[in-house]
Amino acid sequence: MTIALGTALALLVLWWALRFLPAGAEGRLPLPYLIALIPFLWIPALLLAIVAAVLGCWPLAVAAVALAVIVALRVPLYRLSLRGTSRETKRETYRETHPDTSDTTARGYDEQPDAPITVMTLNCRFGRADADAIMDAVRAHDVDVLALQELTAGLVAALDAAGIRDVLPHRQLGEDRPTDNGGFNGLWTRLAPVAAASSSAQIPAADVPVIVASPTRNGRPADAPDAAIAFASAHTKSPMRGCRAWSRGIVGLGRLALQRAAVVLGDLNCGIDHPSFRKLLAAGFRDASMSALRKPMVSFPSWLAWPRIELDHVLISGGIDAERVETLTIHGSDHLATVAALRIR
Repeated sequence: MTIALGTALALLVLWWALRFLPAGAEGRLPLPYLIALIPFLWIPALLLAIVAAVLGCWPLAVAAVALAVIVALRVPLYRLSLRGTSRETKRETYRETHPDTSDTTARGYDEQPDAPITVMTLNCRFGRADADAIMDAVRAHDVDVLALQELTAGLVAALDAAGIRDVLPHRQLGEDRPTDNGGFNGLWTRLAPVAAASSSAQIPAADVPVIVASPTRNGRPADAPDAAIAFASAHTKSPMRGCRAWSRGIVGLGRLALQRAAVVLGDLNCGIDHPSFRKLLAAGFRDASMSALRKPMVSFPSWLAWPRIELDHVLISGGIDAERVETLTIHGSDHLATVAALRIR
C-alpha cells in the first residue's frame, strides 16, 4: 500500500511539474489538457493525504498535504511570470483600413476626465450568443471596446439590428475563412480609430483584427503619436484543432507587445500554467485579472459554477493598468464574458 500511495503521489507531482516544460514543448496531446487541469490537483492530493494518514503513512501524508497546499494556493506560480518585461521599442503603425475616422471620442471622457476605458471580450460559440444579451451588457457596463470571437455573418447582422452601431459606431472584422476555428473575430469601439486592419498577427488561427485609437486624456484628445492604443481581438486554435498550431498561435501574439500600448482581448485557449502563455506574457504583456485581482479569471464553461478553467483573457502592455475585472453570463455562449476597466497612465 505504501508503494501504491508513493507511486500515486509521484504521478501527481509529475503532473504538476508539466507547467515547467519549455514553451512549445506542451504542444502535444494530451499535455495542454493535463496542464489546464493542474489547478484541481489539490483534490486528489488531499484525498491521497487522508488515505495515507488513515493507514499511518505519515511522511506520505505530509508530502501530499504539501502538494495540495502548493496547488491550491498556486505557489510558486504567478510571481514567476506575473509581470511582462518592459520593452521600449519603436511603435509599429498599421495600415488604415477603416473608412470612418470621425472625431467621435469615448462617451463620458469629457465629463469624466479620469474615467477608465471599459473593454469586454466574449467567445460567441459558433455565433450562437444572443445579440440582445451582448448589447444589454455593453450598455449596462458602458463598454468602450467590444471584442468578439467565433463570429458569424448572421450574428454580425443581429448585432446591427440590436443597435450596436448606435453605441459602438466603429468596427473592424477579420476575414471570414473556412479554416477559422469556430468563426471569425471582430472589434467594435466608440473610440475614433486612427488606423485599423483585419489582421495584425500572422498566427495559425482566425485573423486578429486590430483598431488603433487615441482615447482622451485629462479631458483632451491624446494626439501624441505614442498615445495611441492598439486593441486586438484574438482566438488561438484549440489544441484539438492542432496542438502545435495552438502553441505557435499563443506565442505569436507576442508581436503585438511591440506596441507602446496594446490590449489583446479574446479566447486564448490557455492559462497561466501553460508555458506558451507565460512566454507570451514575457514578451511584454500583463494579464489584467492577475494585475487587478491577483488571481486568474476563470470563464469556461459558463453553465458550471465550479469547476471552471481559465481560457479568456484581457492582456495589457505599456502605460495601461487594470482596475477591475469581472465576468458575465451571456445567453447562448459557453464562455463567460470578461469585462475589464483599464486606466491609462
